[in-house]
Amino acid sequence: MSPASDVRPVIDRGDVSVAQVEEVITGDALRQCSVAAAVLAQWESAPWPAGLVSQSLFTSTDGTSLLTYAQWASPEEQERAGGAQRPDWRALGIEPGTPRAYQLYRVVRPTVLPDPVPLPQCYPAAVFTMDSHDAARKWVDGLLDNEERNEGEDRAYPGALAANFHIAVDGTGIFLLSEWASEAEAIAHIEEVIVPLLEHMGQSAADAGARYSFHACVHAS
Repeated sequence: MSPASDVRPVIDRGDVSVAQVEEVITGDALRQCSVAAAVLAQWESAPWPAGLVSQSLFTSTDGTSLLTYAQWASPEEQERAGGAQRPDWRALGIEPGTPRAYQLYRVVRPTVLPDPVPLPQCYPAAVFTMDSHDAARKWVDGLLDNEERNEGEDRAYPGALAANFHIAVDGTGIFLLSEWASEAEAIAHIEEVIVPLLEHMGQSAADAGARYSFHACVHAS
């Protein structure tokens, strides 16, 4: 097993076809820190399944939750592993989340990125329930079309680096993981642009989700 590193995952890397995502509630910052350390220790010591490309751990900026993001080469290899790399949450005193498999659908970046591109410091994450793959694709496309009509095609948002739209393998949801240069810039964008867009699409402000910081990643050796 490879040791954990501070090398951030490449969300749209070409050798990944499915990502398994899980959010869990830790309760407070102290508990979040201890559970995060235990998760990394488990990942570093466990056998590495075939097809697992990377495992990333994110900590919510409010200290209340963790997000795991595992990248797999194929859905078949992810299913064959049978959750072998999933943290034993109950042994850590944490109520398990609901792990779901997603496939990347669209990645949206600003027209012009700074040079050099800064490392993302904030990862807003949100999940939206859908009825089918077709409904999920139409929702994402409709959201982005509305954004262009309201904000223009340039998407010159200060601090924006990428918005990664995933659709659940079973078609029942959307997972949006964005990348921002700072949390302050992410918050401003969410309040000024995303919340009105979500409300237009029939969602509420609460559906904007949580904001995460990158904690560590274990990569295939």
